[in-house]
Amino acid sequence: MIYSFLLFLYFLLSLPKVIFDYIFYKKKKQDILKRLGFKSYKFEPKDKKPIIWIHAVSVGETKAAISLLERLKSIYPSSYIIVSSTTQTGYIEAKKSLFFANKFIFFPLDFSFSIKKVFSQIKPDLIIFIETDFWYNFLKFAKKNGSKIVLVSAKISKRSTSNFLKFIKFSKNLFSHFDLILAQNELYKSRFSNFLDISKIIISGNLKLTNCFTLLSNDDLDKYRSKLNIKDQRVILIASTHNTEEELLLNELKNLKNTKILIAPRHPERFNLAYKQLKKICSISLLSNLKKSENPKVILIDKMGILNDLYQISTVCIVAGSFIDRVGGHNILEPVFFNTPVFFGPYMHSQEDLKEIVFAFNAGKQLNLKNIKEEISKYFDNKDQLEILINNCSKLKNSYKIILENTTDKIINLLSF
Repeated sequence: MIYSFLLFLYFLLSLPKVIFDYIFYKKKKQDILKRLGFKSYKFEPKDKKPIIWIHAVSVGETKAAISLLERLKSIYPSSYIIVSSTTQTGYIEAKKSLFFANKFIFFPLDFSFSIKKVFSQIKPDLIIFIETDFWYNFLKFAKKNGSKIVLVSAKISKRSTSNFLKFIKFSKNLFSHFDLILAQNELYKSRFSNFLDISKIIISGNLKLTNCFTLLSNDDLDKYRSKLNIKDQRVILIASTHNTEEELLLNELKNLKNTKILIAPRHPERFNLAYKQLKKICSISLLSNLKKSENPKVILIDKMGILNDLYQISTVCIVAGSFIDRVGGHNILEPVFFNTPVFFGPYMHSQEDLKEIVFAFNAGKQLNLKNIKEEISKYFDNKDQLEILINNCSKLKNSYKIILENTTDKIINLLSF
């Protein structure tokens, strides 16, 4: 009862932001009637088995699910796969990267009536949560319906652990619904052990280390360079920026010689605002409006879903969300998978594990705004040092191939198919 009241209160408090985003950013909360249980999701599994539901909050978790879902589909070719997202960007990424799934939805709101509606329509054999974002009513009703529930690539922050410990009875009840938690490392395993029998917690690694992305051909790379008017320049890709980061970073890097800067904001509703702000700093064009006759210093990437391509034409990548303290960083391994050295800021508290991996292989560096221009210039001026970083990226990528096998084996042991 208390949980339901707090959830309803959270929903009410969220409404002003939903309305604000819709009016000013045209950011619709998709499928809200379905998420509330007032409309059917219209699942159509027919005779397909097993029914597998994957939940990935946003872009990072969705990308982490790619290799796992591909492997499960190869093992269970007749399966019916549902992919749920929480954010709009996650939903878009899921439809692009997990196109072989059967159904894409926004995760239902965790009211009892809406969750009952979902499980009256579908009876998943297996539910997989990627990293985090688990909800009490969903877990409870899923378990009542006989689903096996797994949390993979599991992580839990020190702050979340502390909050769960304050409500230990509720927390133990919540986590008791999981049949298996596959933690990223020993630290996360010890934190989860506060709430669940340790026999149900196994270390299997971070799925973000397992994805193999499509490499562009030399012809395709040349086409990209031609489209962006890149000739003999070095290319810096500044990826996943948040408000103020574009300006902060561009002010530091705008005077680098013989360098093209690509800036990709994290959220599409910020494209136009970021463009207007950056026009005050230096020559800039939108990718969507770029003409062959133009050769701006900076190109704002106002298109989603092409970062994997842009990593491959970049000399180095700066992953943002780490130069302001409210975000805590993003996935700094993505450029590394394309052998592109990565740089990131001082605020990586949400991605400490990924930071330590990059440090262990010396595949990138943590920098602050004051020294970022100087440090990047060193690598541009010393090709041997840059080549060492590139080789270290390759070593990092090749060292984690066993994670996918371990994770998949543990999951299929739960199923009787």
